[in-house]
Amino acid sequence: MRGRLQQGCGQLVKHAHWLLAAFATAVYLITMDRSVSWWDCGEFISTGWLLQVGHPPGAPVYQLLSHLFMLLSFGNAALVAPLGNALSAVAAGITVGVLYLTVLELAPGHRLGAAVGALCYLFCDTVWFSAVESEVYALAMLFCSLDVYLALRFARTGNGRLLLLLGLLLGLGVCVHLMTLLVLPAVALVVLGSPGVLKSLWTLRSLRTLAFAFLFFVVGLTPYLIVPIRAAANPPINEMGSSFESYIKREQYAKAPLYPRMWRERDARNWQQWTPRTDGVVGNVVYYVGYQLGYMYGRYLMYNFAGRENLKWRCVVLFVLPALLGCYGLWRHRRRNRQGYWVVMLLFLMGGVVLNLYLNHPCYEPRERDYAYVLSFYAFAVWIGVGAAEMNQRWKLSYLLFLAPLALAVGNWSDHDRSGQHAVRDIATAHLESCDQGAILITLGDNDTFPLWYMQQVEHKRTDIDIYNLGLTGYGRVSQIIDQNLGSRPVYVTQYFYDRYGSLFVDRLRCEGLCWRLLPTADGVDDREPLERHVGQIEWHITPHEYRDRVTQGFLRSWQQNTGRTVVGR
Repeated sequence: MRGRLQQGCGQLVKHAHWLLAAFATAVYLITMDRSVSWWDCGEFISTGWLLQVGHPPGAPVYQLLSHLFMLLSFGNAALVAPLGNALSAVAAGITVGVLYLTVLELAPGHRLGAAVGALCYLFCDTVWFSAVESEVYALAMLFCSLDVYLALRFARTGNGRLLLLLGLLLGLGVCVHLMTLLVLPAVALVVLGSPGVLKSLWTLRSLRTLAFAFLFFVVGLTPYLIVPIRAAANPPINEMGSSFESYIKREQYAKAPLYPRMWRERDARNWQQWTPRTDGVVGNVVYYVGYQLGYMYGRYLMYNFAGRENLKWRCVVLFVLPALLGCYGLWRHRRRNRQGYWVVMLLFLMGGVVLNLYLNHPCYEPRERDYAYVLSFYAFAVWIGVGAAEMNQRWKLSYLLFLAPLALAVGNWSDHDRSGQHAVRDIATAHLESCDQGAILITLGDNDTFPLWYMQQVEHKRTDIDIYNLGLTGYGRVSQIIDQNLGSRPVYVTQYFYDRYGSLFVDRLRCEGLCWRLLPTADGVDDREPLERHVGQIEWHITPHEYRDRVTQGFLRSWQQNTGRTVVGR
């Protein structure tokens, strides 16, 4: 009996990566959002459900996979958003299992340490946040983790088929998010720097394998073909713009230079909070170290592994354990396995400091940007696993090491459990219900646009309303829509629009629900200042080519037939 029990336990330990993946997926599914979330989630759900063209540079693999998940709704609109969120939960859960295997490649035999590192990654702030909503970062990290793991396996075994699979996954990863390219330096170091690998590359067979790996990479990029194909079908959401090339290059977004670090002029007052000098090399260096590197990266690193300042669970000593284990793992890894150390260091730096230099964050951002650095946090979680393995080997701490992920789980659970939250859907519904029948609603930001897209295109709520996003439709076009429809159709603006441009409509905006209704003047004369004069106030999203939110063509046709009026903008 004891022998069978030991054999069963041995099998469980052997397949611990699957157990960890299943456990992580269960945690994320339990705590995931049951509907639409803020920011891009409403857009991703809408474009995934109807295979439309979202914002540049697109995410066709994510879109296709989310569509497959959403098909499990069998037409039940209430299940579409949860199933889209479930894709992130499953992808993030599998990544936890892959991290476990990656630590074992770097520290063979140390299963306990690998489990500690994987669990710390499971419960850390940024990972958990992206794992419970319809966003691309959980799936992108799955591809990143698989790329690194396959490279390590190839270096150890020399199996050329792993290199082919690696090439394919690298291409597919680009079709999820461009951040997957950040693993290339680490992957190249593993493949080219392993003993005997570089020497054998120049044989005919090895060159043929490399050529096929590159071919598989190109094949992995082919899902991008759905972008121009779907754009040609003219779906309601079509953000491709003038050409596929401009879409891939993200030409609609303002490009931040590498220098100066203080580059956006309207942030001048904010710069003064971080540096006494707002020009010159010294001022830029002080600003970079204090704000961009410290506040916009170092703070996020500490959020994940040393706790946030607003934690309800006050046991700070335990919460710092993951950070201490990671620092210890970094130190010990360099002494024990120099090549493995540099592989993880490249992941850490490329996903952290190098990316931070490239992004050149303006001061300040409209939202927290910690999700951009999740690859760096993944690398640090690997070091947590290495540190736990080394500590257990030296001092036999055994299961006491699990206090580190336990602290993260207890400290972060309440902040990341969205299972009972539905505020975003309720707010979106309230926006739509604030408008009269057949209204035009002008929006400005992501949070007052994408949830409304979701409500109309997925749940089919208030499809009689036309939604125009000012940044996408264009300033001149919105002015024309207002001018030619005001008086024949109700025109509303959201609170975001009111806060930015309400002063242009003095005494002509009346609050109705969550929106503001635009009223005509008594004498019919429009005394407002044209919107196009204020283009410079919005610099980050610049759309040189017109884009219109074509939500419901059927309603527009029936409106024209019943009223005899022509709706401008369609």
